[in-house]
Amino acid sequence: MKQEFDVAVVGGGMTGASLALLLKPAIEQGLKVALIEGHAISTQDITQPSFDDRCTALSFGTQQIFEKMGVWSNMSGQACAIEHIQVSQQRQFGRIRLHAQDSHVEAMGYVLENRIMGQQLLGSILNVPALRVFAPAQVTTYQVDEKGAKLQLSQADETIELQAKLLVLADGANSEGCRQLGIVQTRHDYEQDALVCNLSFDKPHQNWAYERFTTKGPMALLPMTGNRFALVWCVSREQSQQYSNMDDATFAQTLQSALGHNLGRINRVGKRASYPLSLVVAKEQVRSNVVVLGNAAHALHPVAGQGFNLALRDAQALANYINVHWPKASLGNLAGLLDYVAGQSNDQKNTIGLSHVLPTTFAHTGLTWSLVRALGMTAMDVTPVAKKLFTRQAMGLVGSADVWQP
Repeated sequence: MKQEFDVAVVGGGMTGASLALLLKPAIEQGLKVALIEGHAISTQDITQPSFDDRCTALSFGTQQIFEKMGVWSNMSGQACAIEHIQVSQQRQFGRIRLHAQDSHVEAMGYVLENRIMGQQLLGSILNVPALRVFAPAQVTTYQVDEKGAKLQLSQADETIELQAKLLVLADGANSEGCRQLGIVQTRHDYEQDALVCNLSFDKPHQNWAYERFTTKGPMALLPMTGNRFALVWCVSREQSQQYSNMDDATFAQTLQSALGHNLGRINRVGKRASYPLSLVVAKEQVRSNVVVLGNAAHALHPVAGQGFNLALRDAQALANYINVHWPKASLGNLAGLLDYVAGQSNDQKNTIGLSHVLPTTFAHTGLTWSLVRALGMTAMDVTPVAKKLFTRQAMGLVGSADVWQP
């Protein structure tokens, strides 16, 4: 027997879980939502890959959305505030410095370990009784027609058929739903890996976040609780392998050389891991009765730390669309879904563009390019209008005047 829903969300990672919670008020009013996830949903033994040991920089705008969702209060005690941001390049003058106090906020963002975020998001999902969760379950076939989406699920030894008026694909950069439905995801391989680990210095970080463009590749240092930093260093695949194979002392020395000694001496380096970097963009974010969301719609280079923040803004806009149209109108109406995408297009274009142009621009070598970048950063640092726009982008407030006023 078919099970019928208004909305079926495929993917219970950071974006899919957040969308389900953003729909909680409507679910409690009768909106029928199914969340389908390939891993078990539990707060004790989290196996969902999104909620691993990496960290995410949550913008001020994301923190505001989490506050509205009711999940921030349980996250805030384990998150580290970003009060200052510095952007610089190795062996060159010029830098951009941003301060929370200049924007009259306590923090421009926060850094939180993904596993902790997962515990709170998944725990909140388990506290929404009317939300139907299929996990662990796999969607084996997708079909979409004028009536909606038909999904066949495999859960344990059971085959389940679902009918949904609106299908949301939040199943990641390698979306099986997109593949089966013929939604093309274009890919640009940066030919880089992100090398990640936690580390600490012998000086307090004082809630500074650093974006440094080194000769090996862009690097982010994000402040964490316990006077730790989360390192994300985007380097060539060959260098990534080389750095991963180094002992801790040799790697610390290599990293210290790229950073200098202004932050202090590295006194501890945690376990290193790496993952390949690509820009993935779906050619279609909507079809009749279908929405592509999160990394399935746009997976970004981590240099600007905006991937999840953009996805959450999209999820909030989609939840607003559903809340406005349900139950009066068809949720899968193409005209309405195109309006949703149009409302997000400038934010997506600007955020994707920034995340792509920064690593490609700073990849150019030579004294001329280095001087141009240095002069550009110096000019932005002393130009109030440009600096304010850059700050709003970093805080995830593009198109979000309803959330925050300077």
